[in-house]
Amino acid sequence: MPELHHFLLERWALYHNLEYDSSEEKNPRLILYNEKDEVVQTVPVKKMKSDEISSLLDSLGFYKRSQKGEEVPEEFQHFPLRAPRDEL
Repeated sequence: MPELHHFLLERWALYHNLEYDSSEEKNPRLILYNEKDEVVQTVPVKKMKSDEISSLLDSLGFYKRSQKGEEVPEEFQHFPLRAPRDEL
């Protein structure tokens, strides 16, 4: 899984509110939680390229820093996901 490894090394730290759990190394997945810590979506990432993972996170509204260590604006501190259309 060289693409996943590349994403973890090069891009992971750019995104806000992501956690990595290495217990699922054979079947890595992105698990999305709501504000109540309930799982709302699970996405297998084993076969995804690092650009695809980044695009997915961007489309879901995760804040992406322009460089590692950059401060995250207050409005992005607690709400990485955009509300689904029917909840707006």
